[in-house]
Amino acid sequence: MKSIKPIGLITMMMCFLVFPISVRGVVYVNKNATGANNGNSWTDAYTTIQAGINDADIADEEVWVAKPLNPPGIYLEAIVMKSGVKLYGGFIGNETERDQRDWESNVTTIDASTARGGLPAYHVVKMDSIISSTIDGFHITGGNASFFTEPFGGGIYCNNLNDTNSIVNNTISGNSSYLRGGGIGCVSESLLTIKNNIISGNSATDGGGIACHYHASPTILDNIIFGNSADEGSGIYCREFSTPDIINNTISENAAATTGGGVFCDFSSSPNIINNKVVGNSAIEGGGIACRDHSSPEILNNIISENSATNGGGIWCSNWSSPIITRNTISGNLASDIGGGIWCYFFSSPNIINNMIAGNSSNNGGGIYCDSQSIPTIINNTLSGNSASNTCGGIFCEVSWPLIKNNIFFENNKYDIYELDPNCDAMVSYNNFYGNPDGIYVDEGTTIYTSVSAMDSSIPECSNNIGLNPLFIGDTLSGGNWTAAPVYNSTTFQTTLTNSSASWTANEHSGRLLNPDTSQNGQFVIVSNTATTIKVWGNVTAIAHSGDAYKIFDYHLQLASPCIDAGYDQDVPDSDFDGEPRPMDVPAVDNNGPLAEYDIGADEYPGVPPAVSDWVLY
Repeated sequence: MKSIKPIGLITMMMCFLVFPISVRGVVYVNKNATGANNGNSWTDAYTTIQAGINDADIADEEVWVAKPLNPPGIYLEAIVMKSGVKLYGGFIGNETERDQRDWESNVTTIDASTARGGLPAYHVVKMDSIISSTIDGFHITGGNASFFTEPFGGGIYCNNLNDTNSIVNNTISGNSSYLRGGGIGCVSESLLTIKNNIISGNSATDGGGIACHYHASPTILDNIIFGNSADEGSGIYCREFSTPDIINNTISENAAATTGGGVFCDFSSSPNIINNKVVGNSAIEGGGIACRDHSSPEILNNIISENSATNGGGIWCSNWSSPIITRNTISGNLASDIGGGIWCYFFSSPNIINNMIAGNSSNNGGGIYCDSQSIPTIINNTLSGNSASNTCGGIFCEVSWPLIKNNIFFENNKYDIYELDPNCDAMVSYNNFYGNPDGIYVDEGTTIYTSVSAMDSSIPECSNNIGLNPLFIGDTLSGGNWTAAPVYNSTTFQTTLTNSSASWTANEHSGRLLNPDTSQNGQFVIVSNTATTIKVWGNVTAIAHSGDAYKIFDYHLQLASPCIDAGYDQDVPDSDFDGEPRPMDVPAVDNNGPLAEYDIGADEYPGVPPAVSDWVLY
């Protein structure tokens, strides 16, 4: 039984005369309803969500669920979804149109903590082999997938779902799983959309927030995934040929006991990880993102910042993994042992192209650490301000064979490249080295080269490198001192810093990097600025204090840069860090002879701008 939303008789007759009409059935649920409890109206609403789902039998029928008064906002049950049902929470109980609801204010909770005979249900929501279903606008909590036959998806279990299903606008928290997917567990080729949810405080062995298992490839879009915990993949875990699209999410403050604090790609899983903020996550290996066992994700245009690990603070690549790491800002990450920005390990072969790798730190290999027969391709990156307490702030090589071409090394501490032993043969060509205090290159752990010309003339694998000031735009920016203590917002994962004497133009520094205390090397991405304040991604309150000196960095090239038109032209990217095409010739500049006009570093100088008369205005 359900009601049909009323349409005026005259209007209905006119619609029949002019064009066919479609009417929508609505089933009402309100735990406090005292009427006939048949779902036909708010007065006669069902008192459980499952009863409303069971009654819905029209394709794309909507079930509207009101926030109950007692217990406040809570339905103590677990539910099983079925095909064609659109389940919406966040109503107050008098609405006549769905868009009148306010799901953020009228928090409607499904709590399954006592739904299994006084024990937690294995799943708060079960979506199994159904089509065209939606759950939208709920707080989902209290699930515990603890039984060995029910080990996935404590909050929501998704099995064999096509792309007509969706999970939207929910808060999924306080759930756990014996095996995978404390918040959401997706298995068996599930292709649903997971969008605009807050997924926090969930736990599992693998995938505290979301787990994608065995060809599961959902679209994970515009979510906030924070504060989840797991042994592996505390934010998102991808396993066994899973290829989800992970796009435009904030993945923050998740903690893995072993591997993959933010995202973990394992056992031939190759997701598309695009336009995300991966900030403040932690693990032993791969604080931000981890790749293992033949996984080959595309890691594109992300901010990967302030993550921490023992090895691989920003990104960890291992066991024949071959990720494509392109156009990311990898900054302010920390590894207590090796690989502050990126660790390449055990036959991995990542393509590291067009990235800003800045202000990362570790014991060895502050920017990148290459180890155990890894063969990374490192092309057209800018590596700046990376530091190591022991050997090498730039790139450390141990039993590995990286290709290092068209990169800028700028003000990294210790050495820019450290080749530990005779089993390393890095191919180093067309790079620019500048501002290193101790030396450019250490060959086989013994011979130190302090000039580019000596390095190129003595080492067969090194050629056509230069040693000139790259002249970044950031060189023209002034620093200053903070006039107040920084303030961290744990909801936005951003820190606000203040210099009351500044007079910046609004958002002129957005996208640039900030060293909030020049006594250390860490750099963090600027979100926005006002005339006197700057917001950065991550919590830098332990680094910056009132009175500290700061510096703003912009790694785009000035016109006079010697890196313009000085790069190699073969097997290099056809666009730069900003997505602008390469090459773009700058007339009257020819720094590389007969080669095509490619720039060194992550930025391609844009050449001569078009005349005003040629602009296309939008």
